Amino acid sequence: MALSAAVAQAGDYGLAPFETAPGVYTFWGEQADLLPSNGGNIANAGFIVGAKSVLVIDAGPTRRYAEQMLDAIRATTDRPIIAVVVTHHHQDHSFGIPVFVEHGLDVIMHPGAAAMLVRDGDILLNFVTELVGAAWTDGTTIGAPTHPITEATSIDLGDRDVDVEIFEGGHTPGDLVVYDGATKTLFAGDLVFNGRVPTVPHGDVQTWRGQLVTLDKWDWRRLIPGHGPLVADRTVLDGMSDYLAFLEARVACSYRMGDSPAETLMAEVPDAYTGLFGIDREYQRAVLQLFRKYDETAPPPCP
Repeated sequence: MALSAAVAQAGDYGLAPFETAPGVYTFWGEQADLLPSNGGNIANAGFIVGAKSVLVIDAGPTRRYAEQMLDAIRATTDRPIIAVVVTHHHQDHSFGIPVFVEHGLDVIMHPGAAAMLVRDGDILLNFVTELVGAAWTDGTTIGAPTHPITEATSIDLGDRDVDVEIFEGGHTPGDLVVYDGATKTLFAGDLVFNGRVPTVPHGDVQTWRGQLVTLDKWDWRRLIPGHGPLVADRTVLDGMSDYLAFLEARVACSYRMGDSPAETLMAEVPDAYTGLFGIDREYQRAVLQLFRKYDETAPPPCP
């Protein structure tokens, strides 16, 4: 739901945690573009409450978001926050990192994602500021994890063990997912988009599709995607994988036939994907990105 004009003007994200499962809370982002009306709040974040402590998932798109996120968590539970897991480096998930560090909290991230944040962070911050306005991004700086991990780990929140698993080279060089076995809830980050076109600027389609197969085999009842509503039907993963396969095949075949990106974009997108949020813009961007990639590495065989 879009923020009211009064709330947006005041710089208030209106964050209200929704209890998705017992002790598992989600801050649902808008299925929208980066806009002054939402301050960049387009991705899902959340937290898990154990008997002794709390684990946060993702840090949000701005300093202001992270500060309000902490306030909302503390209004929900008096148990201390032990750490925040940042699923990957993209701006809508990571720009609140410094706030958590300043509060003395562990920030867990994959080193590949941390390196990408260092490389691209300032560019992405300028991009976000241009789209949502400086009033939202004022004070936002690029942070770094305090606890980079390269192996899966388990975090004890007190009578509740939460697993952090690593997926490399699919959506980005280093994605993390968070699994709460007590409720069989999976925070999948941007490995899963629901109802929205997946973005591929730092990804490898074939690796990513393999990771979706892995996630599909896990024992979860509910999956919180990086973008879009709750996933309870596993066919959502199939549909996302099908889109990625279509995208790669369309561009690979066009490239091998000597077509230009403009000629590739003249072909219609199948009806199955026209209802995805952002299809016109993100599909065009993905075609251009894959063409650039294939200029450096050979495209896969045309099916």
